[in-house]
Amino acid sequence: MFTFTAKNGFLIRARPMLPEDAPYLVDLFEHMGLNSRYKRFNQTLNRVEIERIWSEAEHIAQGVAANSSGLLAFTGLDGRSDVPVAGARFVKLTPTQAEVAISVRDDMQGQGVGAWLMSLLVKEAKRQGIKVLVSNVQNDNSPVWAILNKLGYAMTRQPEGNSTFVTIYLDRPGGFADISPEPQFEGHH
Repeated sequence: MFTFTAKNGFLIRARPMLPEDAPYLVDLFEHMGLNSRYKRFNQTLNRVEIERIWSEAEHIAQGVAANSSGLLAFTGLDGRSDVPVAGARFVKLTPTQAEVAISVRDDMQGQGVGAWLMSLLVKEAKRQGIKVLVSNVQNDNSPVWAILNKLGYAMTRQPEGNSTFVTIYLDRPGGFADISPEPQFEGHH
C-alpha cells in the first residue's frame, strides 16, 4: 500500500489492481465525464450500455494477472472510505515494451494523483524489466502531457492527427527535447 497527500489535502492510498476489482473500475468510469472518457479511450463514450462497461472492467481487472500490471488509488469521499479516484496500468506488448494508460475521476483531476500514480507504475514497469512504455495521447490532453513531462525519461512523439503516439525510454533520463523536437500542433480539435 502506498500513500500520498493530494493538493486538496485528501489522503490517497494506492495498491496493485486485483482480478476482483471490476466494481472499482466501473465506479471510476462512471465518475469520468464525456471529455475525460474521450481523452482516455480516444473515442466518444456516451450512453454506453452497462453490460459493455462491466465486460470491459472485468477484462481489465482479470488481465492484470496475465500480461499487465495496474494500480488503483482510493480516498474517502461521499461518506465512503474506499472510493476509487484513479487507475493506471500497463499491458506488455513484448517482454521489454508495454502500453500505458491512466484514468482519474473528474473531481480529483489537477490534484497530483495522476502524476503520483504514474510514477508508481513506472517503478513497477522497470522492476518487471520494461524498458519502453508507449501510449497514444490526445494532443489537447494537457494533464497527461504535464504528467509525461514530469517523469524525467527520454521520449519521442509521433503526431497522428488529433493524437500523438508517445514512446518513453525508461533506461534513458531526459525529456522530449533530448530525442526529438517539440511537434507543432495546429489548433485544438
